[in-house]
Amino acid sequence: MTNSLAFPVMFNTANNGVAVYEGNKSVVNRTRLLFLTEPTELYNAPTFGVGLKRYLFQYNNENTKAMIQDRMKEQLSLYEPCCDAQATEFSDGLLFTGSGNKMTQDFNRLEMTVALHTVFGDTAVVDFTDLQAIIDHANS
Repeated sequence: MTNSLAFPVMFNTANNGVAVYEGNKSVVNRTRLLFLTEPTELYNAPTFGVGLKRYLFQYNNENTKAMIQDRMKEQLSLYEPCCDAQATEFSDGLLFTGSGNKMTQDFNRLEMTVALHTVFGDTAVVDFTDLQAIIDHANS
């Protein structure tokens, strides 16, 4: 099994300790950090990170999807030993979720679901249902 700190809520004040994820939840947590980290953001590891933030306002086309998927597989093969990077599956990523009503703030959001095949013999799912909200939360 594998463990990782429960980022961004690492400290468990109720038990006066550090929160830790185990198994698939740990893999999903580390993978989410890998996907959201911008390259050169981590000191002494300039190649670490996919940098999904840079794709937020890109065109919704097959090229952009392919770039994101290739970058994710490359980073998973380098930095996540608990999953099979080449067996990674993607939803129909970069979904346009707009509606005719411009008053709602749900237009042109990047939504993506990634299925990771772990070394434990099962599948972990990383869900970015609202990437903009996730990035805003991580920056605050």
